[in-house]
Amino acid sequence: MHIHTRFSPCSGMRIKHLVRVAKERGLNGICITDHDTTASRSALQNIYDETGICIFLGIEYTTQQGDFLVFGPTEYISRGMDAERLLRWTEKEGGIVIPAHPFRKSRPADTSILNVFGVIELLNGRNLPSENEACRAWLEHYGNGTLTIGGSDAHTPDEIGRVVTVFEKDICSIEDLIRELRSGHYSPQYLYSR
Repeated sequence: MHIHTRFSPCSGMRIKHLVRVAKERGLNGICITDHDTTASRSALQNIYDETGICIFLGIEYTTQQGDFLVFGPTEYISRGMDAERLLRWTEKEGGIVIPAHPFRKSRPADTSILNVFGVIELLNGRNLPSENEACRAWLEHYGNGTLTIGGSDAHTPDEIGRVVTVFEKDICSIEDLIRELRSGHYSPQYLYSR
């Protein structure tokens, strides 16, 4: 649900290598969510046909209220929106917005707006255990049915699949992904630890 490639300034991972490692780890699909860009789209052509892994393109969108995973019409997304405007725009366009690593000390989300999101990233593979636990504690007190995903937040091959989201149904398109994220028929899980 949350992987960075060489199109993010903080990762040098090539997409073909990423896909090969994901397949070796037994993943059926991956979501590429580079920072504020969908530039990896050009490198994705025909990769699914070669590997059999579903590859979905999203974006990790930066705001002053935190970072947000966006799935849907990301190629048309405007820069500079705040979190609430991003949520309204994405929902109007049929997409979904998910606060990423909302309790990470270095890039937390504004907790005053977390409850307006239907899904948040509970488990993040790059977070400290205490940061993931802080998210769990917030959910217990304030979540009111908020759904949760897990994402590896991989920037290197060894991080791929550390944390995953296991879906009950097969997902073959971005529309399937968005529908299933709204349905809640999935669970975040640690696939392996550090």
